[in-house]
Amino acid sequence: MKGTQTCNAMARLVALLLCTISQKVGVQAKRAATTPNLVMVLMDDLGNYDVGFTGNDDRAKYTSTATELAKNGIILTAHYTHYWCSPSRRSFLSGRLPVHHGEMLSWGPGPTSLLRAQDDLDLRWSLISTKLKSANYMNYYLGKGHTGYKSIRHLPIHQDFDEHLGFLVGEQSYTSNRRWHNEFPYATTEYSSDLYAKGAADVIRNHPSDKPFFLYMAFQVAHLPYEPVPGWDDNDTEEGKYVGMINRSDADLRLLCDAIKEKGMWDNTLLVYSSDNGGRDEGINYPFRGEKRTNFEGGMRVAAFVSGGYLPQHLRGTQNSIRFHIVDWYTTFCKLAGVEDCTDNSDIPPLPVDPNDPGKDIYGTEAYPGVDGVDIWDMLVNKDKYTTTAAHHTIVLSKEVIISGNYKLLTAQRGNTMQPHPLTHGEETWQDPTGKWFVPDGWVQTCGFPVYNIYGQTTGQFKPCLFDLTADRNETTDLSDVGHETMVRLWTLLNTTWLEYFHSRSPDALLGPCNMECAEKYWFNNTNSDNYGTQGPYCGVPGCPAANTSEPRHIS
Repeated sequence: MKGTQTCNAMARLVALLLCTISQKVGVQAKRAATTPNLVMVLMDDLGNYDVGFTGNDDRAKYTSTATELAKNGIILTAHYTHYWCSPSRRSFLSGRLPVHHGEMLSWGPGPTSLLRAQDDLDLRWSLISTKLKSANYMNYYLGKGHTGYKSIRHLPIHQDFDEHLGFLVGEQSYTSNRRWHNEFPYATTEYSSDLYAKGAADVIRNHPSDKPFFLYMAFQVAHLPYEPVPGWDDNDTEEGKYVGMINRSDADLRLLCDAIKEKGMWDNTLLVYSSDNGGRDEGINYPFRGEKRTNFEGGMRVAAFVSGGYLPQHLRGTQNSIRFHIVDWYTTFCKLAGVEDCTDNSDIPPLPVDPNDPGKDIYGTEAYPGVDGVDIWDMLVNKDKYTTTAAHHTIVLSKEVIISGNYKLLTAQRGNTMQPHPLTHGEETWQDPTGKWFVPDGWVQTCGFPVYNIYGQTTGQFKPCLFDLTADRNETTDLSDVGHETMVRLWTLLNTTWLEYFHSRSPDALLGPCNMECAEKYWFNNTNSDNYGTQGPYCGVPGCPAANTSEPRHIS
């Protein structure tokens, strides 16, 4: 009897294990069958009101592809980035907020070849491409870089991208011959939007249909310089060229989408569209205050949407006002791909911060910060279950800005990086729908002044602004006097969070030997043009031993 009971118990246990395994296999098979292709379309310096889907009917006809996609998707009305290029791009790729990789543009002083020389993405980190590669994705990177390329291992082709065609710097002519293809410089003067969109369409056409893909399409538009657009009939004014650039990139976006549809993969594709920061110059950020390079909403709250055939039908033609950040797409893409571990923590955790010891290094040589982004997929699919602050009730956007609940504390205008680029419009930080800059009648600036010198020399000079973004999205009314307690609480939290600051510390073993002179010769000898101005990493370059050369100074 006892033996029979034992056999029965073992049989039940085996049956339970088989059922569990079967269920797990079934879930994995279902996940594999529904694993989406992922596309991130990142625009450059595009104003919030430069597109039809945010209400600009005048520019809707020039952005018909984006407007159509947005109106058949989810328009994101509270999607945040950093106030300028590099930090936003690093946040997307690394899943970390700027406090955990720096607010500096990825550049350095010195000759042209140093403009990409910084180590701004720690080589110990797993970028989103690496996470997706672990889930059998093929990864493609087209367009602008601007994330720092000190070592050859910083190049996308060495970060689990299967194909890379783009440029490494922050700004260049739209017909510059200083491009990059996989391992080497690549000289071609084809108009950049066309070049990268055609390249993207080509990789999609050649992509194996039995594998999911991740495409990072980083358009150069609408960054300076404003240059004549081939075939455009209004190249005589800055505004004309600007609109032409947007129109051309929109046509190229359609080329990309058509390639995915022709491949028969659109129904299983999720496409995210966002600017890397607010617009400037000819860009229009209405109804928000400010522009690129400012801590106002116009610099950091950007035009964005989610679209594609993977998006559930009931979500198409909707809006979502939950506060998201570009950093969230790292974790969201990772989870959608079925990756089990979407964290990226160091083996040794950082030490706790100590407000009484602000100079304390909590990382040393072994630790680094983990991922900050959150999985927002369910917040997109089931938004009614969530509050508008569900993803980030409190988030630090820059060294000068923290948002908590409906309140935003802005201690000053940009000063943390000590890099140039003063504000363009001074106190005229509002735009009307036509793009005209103005100051409201009777308004006088009392807070949020620019700070361009070293923080340690400005003690006591800050006069923070406190805004209620729910009631005052235009940031016209400072509540710091009546909301003094809230201001102090947020300021304390902002300063405490910034004690977690981290900038890349890639080990020498990963960077490889550094030799500027040898690297320049190597890149010059490995380009497809005799006229190519050398550019590229200077560490880990094949055949280049270490040299005693001065390092480019990090600006942080």
